[in-house]
Parts: sequence; structure tokens; C-alpha cells
Amino acid sequence: MKSKKLVALFLVFVMAISMAACGAKSTETPVTAAAKTETPAPAEKTEAEVKDVKITVFHYMVQTTKQAGLDAVEAAFAAEHPEYNITWENIMYNQGTDYFPQLQTALASGDQPEIMMGNPGLYPDLVEQGYVADLTDNEVINGLGLPSGDLGDVSANGRIYGFPIDFKTWGVFYNKAIFKQLNLSEPTTYTELLETCQAIADAGIDPWAHAFGDAVFGDIEMRNYIWTRALAAGDSDLFAKLMSGEAKLADYPYFAEGLETWAKRLQWMRDDAMVNDQNAALEVFTSGQAAMMYFGSWGIGDLESMIAGTDFEYGFFVEPIDDEGSAKLNVQVDQCFMVNPNSEGYDVAVEFMEYWVTQGGSSWSAVSLMPLLNGSVADNAPEIVKTLASIKGSGNIAHYGDFTAPFNSQFTTDWRTYLTAFAESYSNGTNQTPEECLKNMQAKFDQNIVENG
Repeated sequence: MKSKKLVALFLVFVMAISMAACGAKSTETPVTAAAKTETPAPAEKTEAEVKDVKITVFHYMVQTTKQAGLDAVEAAFAAEHPEYNITWENIMYNQGTDYFPQLQTALASGDQPEIMMGNPGLYPDLVEQGYVADLTDNEVINGLGLPSGDLGDVSANGRIYGFPIDFKTWGVFYNKAIFKQLNLSEPTTYTELLETCQAIADAGIDPWAHAFGDAVFGDIEMRNYIWTRALAAGDSDLFAKLMSGEAKLADYPYFAEGLETWAKRLQWMRDDAMVNDQNAALEVFTSGQAAMMYFGSWGIGDLESMIAGTDFEYGFFVEPIDDEGSAKLNVQVDQCFMVNPNSEGYDVAVEFMEYWVTQGGSSWSAVSLMPLLNGSVADNAPEIVKTLASIKGSGNIAHYGDFTAPFNSQFTTDWRTYLTAFAESYSNGTNQTPEECLKNMQAKFDQNIVENG
């Protein structure tokens, strides 16, 4: 694990190098040029007036642009607060594999990181064990004027435990040149999507670049169907009932329907679909080897870095889930951070997070290219980011925060494991049925319920 320390007082933006997304790492340098902002020089302070503070940030931002964005916000805060001599330690793990286990190990060993990335509903153990500060009465958060979905995403048991920074969404990114070459338009029905896939395949081009080497992508590709159908049916307590055992997967027909729909386009899988992580799949996509990629806004900064200086152009559409136009843009708070009340730098950590969700948002968005929850984006953000922010603002969305509770970390892991296995069956030709997938998944859910009492 490599730790990085930043001594505060000056705002610095430098060029970045690509970083691998596995294991514990620290942010180094930004990969996307940030919009420069003038920061007033801090007043001189005597040694007695300066307080030494160490802030440790546990996170799972594998994208180099986000790591650079974190550096930018930390430097901006430090420049605004010459009364603190801050040493920053940013520790990164991959969320899909070792983030939570490593965080648990750190806490159990007595290490007390000040800031921990994650939506509180995913980590109820941390909340119950007192490692997460209750922010329900925080005046800064309450003053943001956020809608219920955004607040729900940073809450657990009706209490706010996280600082929300920005939002993420996902859908189909496509190669504009290939679509133009084949005279294709953005599909608006699922039938049209399948026809589009076939036309691309008939031209000798792979329709999809997949990243199932990252366990999250099976989950991402199913969300549009499940979330949209569940909220439309009034099943906002879906995940809570599944975790308590009050309901079974078979009680909700849209699970089997969603798997059946997904399977229809899994017939177009490359040989590397199950081993590619996000970056490898992006390489396939941006090199023109595949026409489409199911991807999310969290990686637009890295995508833009990959195609800088080339003539590659991409478009975006929300994947249709039927032929009736029922699909909606899915939305979820992306960067969310909890603060540890047991840590030595707790007070400064809270002050830093309050800065990030207010004045610091511009520094973050300029480098990460992420859309902020209030709908604002940096001037240098791609048009697609501005469009996504506009759609969220319209309210025509399916928001994860509108469920009464999210899957906790254990159920999330199991959900993703069995979805990945379902996708793999279409890669190796065994073609698991939706009923088989759900039966296996339900057995694991039942086991979780018994083991957790």
C-alpha cells in the first residue's frame, strides 16, 4: 500500500499518469486538465497558530481522474485554511474485492481513518458500531436543498450518515462513427436494440465491450430493469423485504423478466468479456473493436483521457427495457463519504467535507468531470455530463435513494456474484435459465438471513 502525503497551503494541479485499479493505492497526479481557479495566498501564520492535522481518507475511487479530483479538493481546502498544517493520506482499494474487508481490518486494529467512502446503507455494521457520525442535524447538509432520493442514498434507518457529493448514472455508450457507417440510429425499443446488435454483428464488428471482470457490471446492467419496474410497481421496500426474509425473489416477476431480457443481448459476448475490467473494456471500445459499452458517468473522465487527441466520438442512450418506452434514467449518489467520530482529526474532517459539498464542488467537478447533485457541472465538462445533469433535474428518473433501504454489503456482494455467474453461462455456452439463477441466489440470501439472525 502506497500512501501519499500532501502538505497544505498551496493549490497545485499537475499532469497525471494512469494507475492500476487493484490493491491499495494513493492518488498521484490528475489525468485531466482542470479549469484553473485563482486561490488567494493565505496569510502568514506563526508556528503557534498552526495546528498539525492528519486526515486519512479510505476510498474506492479507482478512476485516476477522481483520485486527482480528490487531490484538488484537498489542496483547495488547505489553501483556504492556513491555520491547519494538514497531512493527507488517501488509501484506495477496489470496492468489488477488498475495500470493506480492509476497512474493517483497519478499524479492528485500532486505526481510525477520519473519512470513509460509501453509502451508509451498505455498511450498517459501521453505523451500529459507532464508527460513523450522525449528520442528521448538520446545517450544511440540510441547507443543500436535496430531494428525498439523494438524502435517502446517504441515510440508514431514517438518519443521515453521509456527505453526498455528486451522482452517477449509466446506460449505453456507442461509437458514433460505427453507427454512422452502418446507418444506425439510437434504438428506442428493446426490439430495435436487438436489431441494432445484429446489424453490427453482421458487419463483422462486435456489438459489445463487456467488463464482467469487475463484479459490479452485472449489477449495473440489470439495474435499469429492476429499479424502474420496482419503483413503478410501488415496491420501494423491495430490498428491505428481501433482506429480512419477508419476501422472496420469486415474489417479484420482474427479476425473472429482467434476466430473460438481459440474456437476449448476452448472446453477443466477446471472448474477453468475463476477464476485462473497466479499463480493459474501455480500451476495446475506444479502439473501435466494439460498437457499444454499458458504462457509467463515473468513468467519463477516464474515457475522455483515453480519446484525447483522437477523432473518436461517442454518444449515449438509456437502454430500452421493453417496446413501450418504460425505461428511465437510473440515478444514485456516487461519491458519498462518512466521517468517523472516533478519529483524532474528526472536527477538521467534518469541516473539510462541509467545504467539499459547498465551495469545493467546483474544484472536484473540474478535474473529475462528475455532475454535482445540485445539477451544476464544470465549464470543461463534456456535453454528455451536462445532459445527464439536466435529465436528473427534470425528475424523470428512477432513484435508488427512493427505496426504503438498499441491499447491505453482504447482499450486494451475493447479488453481484450470481449475476456475474449468469453472464458467464452465456459466455461458456451453458446458458443458465433465469429460474436457476434466482434459485441459487435465493438460497444464498436465505443463508445470510439465518446466519445473521
